[in-house]
Amino acid sequence: MAEPRETWAIGRLLAATAAFLADKGSASPRLDAELMLSKVLALPKVQLYVNFERELSAQELDDYRELVRRRSKHEPVAYILGHKEFHGLKFKTSPAALIPRPETEHLVDEALRLARDLWPGEEIRIADIGCGSGAIALSLAANLKEAHLSAVDISPRALNLARENAEALGLAERVEFFEGDLLSPLGQRDYHLICANLPYIPSPEMKTLMPDVGLHEPHLALDGGPEGLAPILRLLESSPAHLRADGRILLEIWPPSCPALKKAAAALGFDAAEPLRDLAGLARVAVLKRSAAR
Repeated sequence: MAEPRETWAIGRLLAATAAFLADKGSASPRLDAELMLSKVLALPKVQLYVNFERELSAQELDDYRELVRRRSKHEPVAYILGHKEFHGLKFKTSPAALIPRPETEHLVDEALRLARDLWPGEEIRIADIGCGSGAIALSLAANLKEAHLSAVDISPRALNLARENAEALGLAERVEFFEGDLLSPLGQRDYHLICANLPYIPSPEMKTLMPDVGLHEPHLALDGGPEGLAPILRLLESSPAHLRADGRILLEIWPPSCPALKKAAAALGFDAAEPLRDLAGLARVAVLKRSAAR
């Protein structure tokens, strides 16, 4: 006669899972445990707390254990859940592209401010270079009804993910997608704003990344060359043909590279404003415009 299976109630299971994930190196073990259980049970996270005594079925427990196993191997929770919120929108996630991060919202906020302050009411043109999941382009499209968006990525898989997000968010008619390297697919188009979250981790730093990132997120979207500036400088070199005289370039950057970027940008004919800083006080977004001296 088979031994009866051990039963697990929500409260006990969450406590045990959080302890297990903490031992595996998770930075947010309790939250991870809650989000994955919410997915399995199709319950809002708050409902877990009013159902602490509810026991899981054998199938639910098996499904949950599989998600916990994946998380124990440092797979990011956003990939396990299949979605991530960014700037108030829900984005589908997959290993085809980087997971949208709160730090990138600083770039979106600054792009919105510049669009409204410099070109109020105009049908402005914005390019998102290295669009990944489409987080930047689609967030801007959702907030600037008068804007025309172009989104470019060199990865066909990332571009397909961005298109899926555009369809899901009802923004597919607002954004044109282009496959290719940096600005090269854009022909003769010019833009008020060029936004880019390009690879900016210096190659020597790649081995120091947290396992969640280094083992699972696409290195194509992370490795920025010896100093972390290679793709960014190539973008700046090719941008004059695509940037209006009064336009701006917004770049998410690796904070330690800010001084080197300002120096290189000046040599290429750009002035850099004081960088925008994140909540930790780190330089996170560089805003460049053409130098008046050129």
